Amino acid sequence: MPSSADVARELYEAFDRADPEALLDVLHADFVGHVCEGMPYGSGGPHAGPAAMLTEVWVPMWRRLRVLPVPERFLSCDDGTMVVTGTYRGRPARGAQPLAAAFAHVLTLRDGRIRELRQITDTERWAQAAADADAEVIRRLFTAAEERDRQAVQDSYAADVVIREAPSLPYGGVYHGQDGALRHALAYNATWDRLQSAEDRRLEPQINGRDGRFVVTWRQKATAADGRRLDVPVVDLIRVRDGKVASLEMFPQDTAAVLEFLGHKERSVPA
Repeated sequence: MPSSADVARELYEAFDRADPEALLDVLHADFVGHVCEGMPYGSGGPHAGPAAMLTEVWVPMWRRLRVLPVPERFLSCDDGTMVVTGTYRGRPARGAQPLAAAFAHVLTLRDGRIRELRQITDTERWAQAAADADAEVIRRLFTAAEERDRQAVQDSYAADVVIREAPSLPYGGVYHGQDGALRHALAYNATWDRLQSAEDRRLEPQINGRDGRFVVTWRQKATAADGRRLDVPVVDLIRVRDGKVASLEMFPQDTAAVLEFLGHKERSVPA
């Protein structure tokens, strides 16, 4: 039977090869993984069974943060457990900041397989990396909107996305799913394309948030044929899920000013 250290090394070699079958093979049928409560994406807590650990923790973390545990020391304890220390290293896709977080894994073995894994790590580093990766999703959406890249806009949305605009606006209302997102984009562009220069289309979003929930501030700008200017602050509430925008709710500061600029109404003047 292989030594405890050999079994532990098999686990990290499987991670390095991104080999899910090898990961499942090195885990005991009664495996339980204990993930730190502060980990992102709701992954904290116990996960019972090899398949649960793979599908609920390891695969999602790889997809979202491209993260792998890089072991540095394998320490054998008198009771047969192994303590492995090292660094999680990840580089999320498309420009987000890399992740580097120290870890210690306490491994309990049975029958030549890993029966239990207890994770100890710097969860704040993970939270920051997850927030940055989600913010990058939002940046891509805003860049696509600026460039009127319809396909990139669609690709930023989840299949069940919900978009809410002020109902008084020409493109206002609630839009559901990919078809709704397309209708929203077409209506928005039909309203603003003729009134916006390339400079007006620059949104310059300010993104703040974490745990998949963000507040984004930007400005709705336009220039009329007679030279009139519109520059209205907008606040967006955005929820990101699984690397996609799941909901988008927009709040222009002054819809009356927007409608007046578009010629849909005249602003009333107090007596």
